[in-house]
Amino acid sequence: MKKKISTLAALLFISLLPAAFFTSCDKDTNSYVDVLVLNEQGRTPVSGVTVELFQNNCDPSDYKYAIGVTDAKGIFSTHYDSPGILEIKATLSTGDGGYRRGKGNVRLVEGETKTAEVTLGAVEY
Repeated sequence: MKKKISTLAALLFISLLPAAFFTSCDKDTNSYVDVLVLNEQGRTPVSGVTVELFQNNCDPSDYKYAIGVTDAKGIFSTHYDSPGILEIKATLSTGDGGYRRGKGNVRLVEGETKTAEVTLGAVEY
């Protein structure tokens, strides 16, 4: 009887061992990006800026296209399912018919968060 229980316990342990290894190897494969928008003068964060992230020649309906607005700290955050190189366009309306723009790019890496800084230029009409 003891031999039967020992054998059952050994088989149970061996059958559960691979499951423990495979679940512990679960790795985050998303790519994360934080876009920090700064004022040209003083290099201070700017909130309320519309930020667009896209690949060159990318259709807005494509999953590689993202659009959002910076928060109070001047940051827009998003994530992607795969790494890539993205273009960044930031636009802020001045309210009097003008706007300020900035642009940049970022290379996303699997499982990492990249921070990209974009500086807004002078007012354009």
